[in-house]
Amino acid sequence: MTKTNVLKNSIFFICVVLMMICVTSCASQGVASYNQQNNQQNNQQNNQQKEEITKETLLVDITFEGGTGKAYIQSPVEVTNVDGNMTAKFVWSSKNYDYMIVNGIKYENENNGGESTFTVDIDNIEEPLTVIGDTVAMSKPHEIEYVITWGKKETSEKETITNVTADKEAVENALADAGLSLTETVSLEYAQCFTIDKYGDYSYISIDNSGDYIVVPENGAVPEGLPEEVVVLQKPLDNTYLVSTSAMDLINTCGALNMIKLSGTKESDWYIEDAKKAMQDGNIQYAGKYRAPDYELILGSGCKLAIENTMIYHEPAVKAKLEELGIPVLVETSSYESHPLGRLEWIKLYGVLFDKEEEATKYYNEQLSAIEPIMSDNKSTGKTVAFFHVTANGMINVRKPGDYITKMIELSGGTYALTSLEDEENALSTMNMQMEDFYKEASQADIIIYNSTIGGEITSIDELIDKNELFKDFKAVKENRVYCTERDLFQQTTGVAEFMQDMNNVVNDVDTDYTYINKLD
Repeated sequence: MTKTNVLKNSIFFICVVLMMICVTSCASQGVASYNQQNNQQNNQQNNQQKEEITKETLLVDITFEGGTGKAYIQSPVEVTNVDGNMTAKFVWSSKNYDYMIVNGIKYENENNGGESTFTVDIDNIEEPLTVIGDTVAMSKPHEIEYVITWGKKETSEKETITNVTADKEAVENALADAGLSLTETVSLEYAQCFTIDKYGDYSYISIDNSGDYIVVPENGAVPEGLPEEVVVLQKPLDNTYLVSTSAMDLINTCGALNMIKLSGTKESDWYIEDAKKAMQDGNIQYAGKYRAPDYELILGSGCKLAIENTMIYHEPAVKAKLEELGIPVLVETSSYESHPLGRLEWIKLYGVLFDKEEEATKYYNEQLSAIEPIMSDNKSTGKTVAFFHVTANGMINVRKPGDYITKMIELSGGTYALTSLEDEENALSTMNMQMEDFYKEASQADIIIYNSTIGGEITSIDELIDKNELFKDFKAVKENRVYCTERDLFQQTTGVAEFMQDMNNVVNDVDTDYTYINKLD
């Protein structure tokens, strides 16, 4: 072999080695790059929080009693159970029923022109349910009482609704890329179900069991690169469709009622006078309940936001349809707040949404100052209190221990009388009892308060006894310490301070003009 050939072979060998090194290096870099991207994706997925809600649809056979027998509710009945919150869809054999009353709540017919249909809230499918149906088949409308007894049930559908909370770091990175930096985290003293971070004029709101929201100022640019789970709310949020009744009082109190143009509650069902008047004046239109919104009206009004409560999870198709129409949906979860002042503190969230932060914070602080003497004293008077109502079928509906109403009683110096109750495995804050069991628990209570917001107001102790003779033997009845709430108690979310002041006066034997309760004679 010549020297020239040896040189050529050496050069070829060196080139091959260099190529192998290059390929190996590139492959290593490619694997490293892939692993880095994979790790970033995995980290983002790990930072996401998935909140799962179980929705179960049951078909339940019923027997039906009452009336002449000519009209009846069809069997089986479709019952939807979303994490313990139950609704039943009653379809009549007649077109002539215009409303139903179930547990003191009035429901309008959803199927005008067809078989009368009502979707109603129920407590359970174990005990008989007494309902009232109003028929217009006679010469004049006539209310008739019926009894529904639940029978065999069969699961027809079960699904999991997943709310994905966005990766907070990804949101912060998108805001940083848009030149926005954190300027303030809104201080919350009692509310635990939401957070608000301010980035100048932008706000990043995260709500438990709901999702993440970026509030963008009017004419402001939407930051690029936000995770797809983040809902963008572009101000001004006027023409809002308000379905959650508990939010109305907070929105009205901070001065943003003019931002609400559509309501999921009819004028006749509002106990908030400003809301009722706004509907009378035509400033707010009825746009249908959460399960059957008037999409044409909502879309035509230029709606920019729908505020729902967790009942929308019974109808996920409705939420999806609103979003498909370009209407962002905010699900408020104030009912999950265990502390009564936590619910009141949601006024700060509406202050951010509707540019009423100063007004919202001022009102909250005033209410806190008003009840600070009661809370700082925090001394129990030893007086036991029962809070209840009698259902249409004679059951006693009570608040569960630990519910926010029972906490207000305890913060006001009382002791809830039914602390030994076992909590049922559902998300409801109430439970039903047989009268005999309630008697054992509450007959020696120092004070009893009748909840009129569901069962209807009573004006005398005799009316209470008419519901069940056993009330004659209650200690509170004998000592004339029986009270009844006003009908507007649960719509007046801002009434926490006044209700606690009422309760404090009651347990301390101060006879005065109460705000949310009346003493019965």
